[in-house]
Amino acid sequence: MRRPEARSEPPPPSAPPKRERSAAATQERILDAAEHEFAARGFAGARLRDVAVAAGIQPALIHHYFADKQGLYEAVIHRAVEQMSTATWGVLSKETNLEGLVRGFVDVMVDFSETHQKLLSIMRTEVLSGSGLLVEVIREKSRPILEAVVKIAAKLQEASELRADVDPTEMVEAGLSLILYPIVDAPVLRALLPEPSAPSSLERRKRVIADVLLRGIRAR
Repeated sequence: MRRPEARSEPPPPSAPPKRERSAAATQERILDAAEHEFAARGFAGARLRDVAVAAGIQPALIHHYFADKQGLYEAVIHRAVEQMSTATWGVLSKETNLEGLVRGFVDVMVDFSETHQKLLSIMRTEVLSGSGLLVEVIREKSRPILEAVVKIAAKLQEASELRADVDPTEMVEAGLSLILYPIVDAPVLRALLPEPSAPSSLERRKRVIADVLLRGIRAR
């Protein structure tokens, strides 16, 4: 009697070739250096040679991966905004109750603002100048997120978790203000507070911001 042939297991997925991993790591170094350069000098003042020096690569590699300064600037913007958008959608798809949504949103935005403080400097410069790619990209990405928040808020109001008189857009604005203002306008805040509080840990700051928001919007 013929013995059945042993079933062969599919080979494990292979790791990306070393050259691809090296190229991806190089691009990340370039983007990190470029984010710092654009934040410090603005688009007009940024120099690709300085980006190359900071990233430890030859200037020709910037042109190879990103074509020119405009292409590099766009890549910096899209990378950061995509990270923020993906993390926010993760919270909206996972959390179902008001507290989970608020604390998840605060976690994402505090982490993002700490990781991309230089990007916030770029955004502030663009806003003051009246236009800019970063503002346009953020608006494009945030529009469907805000639409989803409005729908979720309506369900939470029906379930008597969220106060009926809370406007979802104003709720998001309040949260962003609490998170971003101490970073974007830190010098102004220090000037207004003669005795500023000692720097707190990220986890403590997240907890305080979420607690303040929840006390204001939670249905009694």
